[in-house]
Amino acid sequence: MSKSLVEWAKGGDRPPIVAAAAWKGGDGKSTLAYEVAYQLGATLADFDWDKGGASGSWGFRPELRVRAPMLEAFEKGKTPTPLRGRRKPDLIPSHPDFGLNQPPPDRVADALEQWVRELDSPLVADTHPGGCDSTYGVLQPADVVLVPAVFADKSLNALEGMLEELTDYPLYVIPYMVKSPPARMRKRLRDMTTRFGIPVGPAVSYYSWIPTRSRRMAISSEPVSKQAAPFVQQIDRVAAGVMNYGA
Repeated sequence: MSKSLVEWAKGGDRPPIVAAAAWKGGDGKSTLAYEVAYQLGATLADFDWDKGGASGSWGFRPELRVRAPMLEAFEKGKTPTPLRGRRKPDLIPSHPDFGLNQPPPDRVADALEQWVRELDSPLVADTHPGGCDSTYGVLQPADVVLVPAVFADKSLNALEGMLEELTDYPLYVIPYMVKSPPARMRKRLRDMTTRFGIPVGPAVSYYSWIPTRSRRMAISSEPVSKQAAPFVQQIDRVAAGVMNYGA
């Protein structure tokens, strides 16, 4: 990529598309996508149909809704109208039935290009863990792909497989939920990202209160609590890194 997303935002032919992807679930991908979308003023398109995804965190309950925006968008070929968020990102919610009704990758890629142009705002697309049709489709048009890296053996194994498979994509690895990783794990991450030429962004620490948090607004929304301030500072740096990716 020859220019940063800041330059795309100023003079590109469309607003930027940011994807969040991981080959293993439970590594914080959806929280990362949720917070970065809010920081960038982007619409969050949720392609993760599991109940623990961003749509549930936002407050979308498909069993109480007559319409399923994500499914209808692909059925009709139209750009969905995002649900408006207050102190949280605007949302194109996923649906439990999406997993069984995924369009092929090229159709997902074309849809994202259509959506981002017609909405005329940045788009952050969260994906289902692992490689599936919708995930591969989201990755195709992405200007940058956020990849959380958790310092645990299973997570690093999954990350290494992902880097091997997607080495030609604009990946941006974010050390995530960082506690005090052993030196061997730090070295392993450094070695694999160096081997594949993948940039590593700012780290985000582990916060024990995040997994049990029930509030729907973005953690980085104002006013920021004293407890949340360190996390928000780190997310600010991640968002700035995303916008300057490729500079």
